[in-house]
Amino acid sequence: MRRFRQENMDQDVETRVRVRRKDPLHSALEVVRSPDFCFRTTPIVSFSGEETDGHDGPLREFFRLTLLELQQSSVFEGHPGRLFFTYDLKALEDRKYYEAGVLIGWSLTQGGPGPRCLHPALFQLVCGLKPSLEEFNWRDIVDAEAQIRLQQMHSCTDVKLLSPSLCDWVASSGIPGIYLAQSEELPSIYVRLVKHYIYYRVASMISQFTEGLNSCGGLWETAQSNWEEFVPVMTSTRQQPLTLEEFKQLFTICYSRPDSQLRATEEATAGHWETVLTLVRDGKADLSFEDLLAFITGDDHLPPLGFPKLISLCFYSQDPSISGERLPHSSTCTLELFLPRGAAGAADLLALLSRALREALGFTCF
Repeated sequence: MRRFRQENMDQDVETRVRVRRKDPLHSALEVVRSPDFCFRTTPIVSFSGEETDGHDGPLREFFRLTLLELQQSSVFEGHPGRLFFTYDLKALEDRKYYEAGVLIGWSLTQGGPGPRCLHPALFQLVCGLKPSLEEFNWRDIVDAEAQIRLQQMHSCTDVKLLSPSLCDWVASSGIPGIYLAQSEELPSIYVRLVKHYIYYRVASMISQFTEGLNSCGGLWETAQSNWEEFVPVMTSTRQQPLTLEEFKQLFTICYSRPDSQLRATEEATAGHWETVLTLVRDGKADLSFEDLLAFITGDDHLPPLGFPKLISLCFYSQDPSISGERLPHSSTCTLELFLPRGAAGAADLLALLSRALREALGFTCF
């Protein structure tokens, strides 16, 4: 992935991208539909009505929000993190699957996230692999009739118990031999049914999607030949919640000089920060490490190649001349988190952070 980015990024040419926060997918599609769109050029992203002191943070947030909205579009169906392609001929004619592939390829080329949403079995099939489907969970299918039919086939052990309507449905799915099948063939028939429903039935949609990915420097060919590396990029597999140690390793603390009068108050806040993180780990906070990461960086997961540098934990002093407390804030562009010096305690710092996350509506210059 790192080599792919190095070979395909053109940092000398910029593309201005104006994003409406309420509709990032539409904003992204306007860009990729432009005749002069090039996935290699550096996107300079700005959100309408918001200010920022750089471009990296808005870029990460733009791709994160765009791909989240893409998952809810007409090209995907299923449960979160285990999506399949829809069978939508109108979307196929409108090249929606191709556009989805382009958006994902664009994001990955520019250091953004992957979709992290495809069903693991589907991803392996698209890569030309042979996943084990004998115990495929029919509940992952959202179409009511297909789910019922797959459940019936999965639980059946005797062909004599197959209803005529079920046999007709199986035959219409490309398995006409069901009428003469033996009981010992039922598990393999179930596997073929699953493969038909999630893969063969939507082959044209998949082909258009991979065509879109491949339009970004042959990204799909790269993914196929390095499929194991792309599993956590394209699917939710291996995506465990961030641990306390993983989260702490993302930071470097920027203290004042040892002889500074501010140092003691900064160390006190740093100690409370450690306690806050422990509360988050133990589920005793109303936020998660992913919530904090999105607040600080614009992305709620670690990028495929990591961040360009460690997050700087910085400090600020409250202004006594201003009524009310200044909340913790961040710069997603420079990867900085600012906490108040001399916080009264871990509970107070957690309350301030919770407020900051709730009230963070976009990018603001401090």
